[in-house]
Amino acid sequence: MANCASISADQFKSAMRRFAASVNVITSIDGPTMNGMTATAVCSVSADPPSLLVIVNKTNRSHPVISRSGAFAVNVLSSDQEELAAHFAAKTPDPFADIDYRIGITGCPLICDADATLECEVVQETDYGTHTIFIGRIVTCDVTSKTPLLYHEGRFCRLEGRALHYA
Repeated sequence: MANCASISADQFKSAMRRFAASVNVITSIDGPTMNGMTATAVCSVSADPPSLLVIVNKTNRSHPVISRSGAFAVNVLSSDQEELAAHFAAKTPDPFADIDYRIGITGCPLICDADATLECEVVQETDYGTHTIFIGRIVTCDVTSKTPLLYHEGRFCRLEGRALHYA
């Protein structure tokens, strides 16, 4: 393999902002500790078995909760849930205090009125750099027909027809 030069963190972030992605809240629970984090680093892995991955910074409060409990849920936010995205990105001390949620079969909180919810049992953890890739086998999911909330170029946006509209 050729000796390729490395790019800077700023160059990396600039390029990654070009990816339009769904906005998700990854929820988890370990005993009395419930947490949620806003994330776009979510990807399908396989349809057989149904699985997906989430990528979590090792310094994030959700990291040890997911690692210890072995479960997480992905809540795909709908276009009218931008406030929830900001709320869970703010890392409040009691993230579920004023949030409408229910408890799923994994014990993880599921955000009401999300576009989709997927509950997962962790089957593999892979550390890479500052993050851990958690691969989860999907044990249940619920899907609606709402319009998803998207993130692109550092801003929230929505699909309207065939065009992106920025918030």
